Amino acid sequence: MTQNHFIKIFALLISFNWLPQAKAQSPEQLLGQPYISLETKQFLSSLNTTKPTEEFLPYLRLYKQNYAEDGMALEFNSDIALYRIMLYDSGYAYKQYKRELPFGISWGMRLPAIEELTGIHDPMPNNEFATKLSTADYQIEFYFTNKKLAHLRITATIERLKNNAFILKQANATRLLPNGVVKEGDVIDGEGTMIWGNGAAAYQGEWSYGLPHGRGQYIDTFGNKYEGDFKLGFFWGQGKFYSKAYGYSHSGSYAMSKKHGEGRIQYANGVKYQGDWAQDAMHGYGLYTMKNRYKYKGQVQANQLTGQGTVETPEGTITGSFKNGKPHGVCTQATKDNLQQITGPFVNGKKNGTFKAIILGEERTIIYENDVEVVPQR
Repeated sequence: MTQNHFIKIFALLISFNWLPQAKAQSPEQLLGQPYISLETKQFLSSLNTTKPTEEFLPYLRLYKQNYAEDGMALEFNSDIALYRIMLYDSGYAYKQYKRELPFGISWGMRLPAIEELTGIHDPMPNNEFATKLSTADYQIEFYFTNKKLAHLRITATIERLKNNAFILKQANATRLLPNGVVKEGDVIDGEGTMIWGNGAAAYQGEWSYGLPHGRGQYIDTFGNKYEGDFKLGFFWGQGKFYSKAYGYSHSGSYAMSKKHGEGRIQYANGVKYQGDWAQDAMHGYGLYTMKNRYKYKGQVQANQLTGQGTVETPEGTITGSFKNGKPHGVCTQATKDNLQQITGPFVNGKKNGTFKAIILGEERTIIYENDVEVVPQR
């Protein structure tokens, strides 16, 4: 009743893209992270605001998102790295930010009480209602109303951004910059066409801020084609992508030209996946199938079938904990007709330990070592 051969094949068919593992982060610790980092994605997905309002500040080279329901606004620099965080007690546009504040401070505190937790502040030039505190990673500006804390503005230092240079490089993919040849139309704030590399790549569609921004289509001579939403020169929003070279098509959510959010991919060899993505990798929850005969439904991490899930094969199912596409932890393996079922500990796809078995309605205990049943000595 083993399915190890299938499990091994299934694991080998998963591609291995680089994706950092996320850790719980408070807002100021996210400074310098790209918009599509796993940490940023998990933080934003936990907020109440599902669709933040956007502002583009081209002359400042900033992209701003306002999370009014959560009392927060975020600013990203030209590399789409988190550059500044603004937190609000409450106001006309924002509700109160209710999560933990830096240094354990709280809204409504007065400056002397705050300085007991943070150290002495510096005065803000030309503003008697604000102070600032500098660290190696960020500068926090404290704003007071009636001498009570009402607003925080946290800005990343240059050093913090430099320290994340490798992460930012990994996050940035295809970006269409206005350094090609204009073929027709308005490529500043309208509709137009631009080509790059003597026609090796082309974009036709909407432009704003001097960048592809809105609806459009991208094609290149490598056989890649994307049609859908663009933002600041990136594939960003809902779109469809086809790659002749890699033999797949994908439709769903994009950010910074990477699959990010929910989407569906299909390869020429019949492999399909529909579910969550983060930074071009399957990450979250989804359904992975091979030629509609072998299926995995459950958690995925960094392109691996890792977490709680169920594998279905023509012979039966395995339900429980998986690691890198193999049962790892307590799992239940059952035949398709459900007449035979065993539950117990798997290690890297092999049964190891004491299993409870139900065979034709009869319960028994079976001990396995390295996937081999151990017969008790008499």
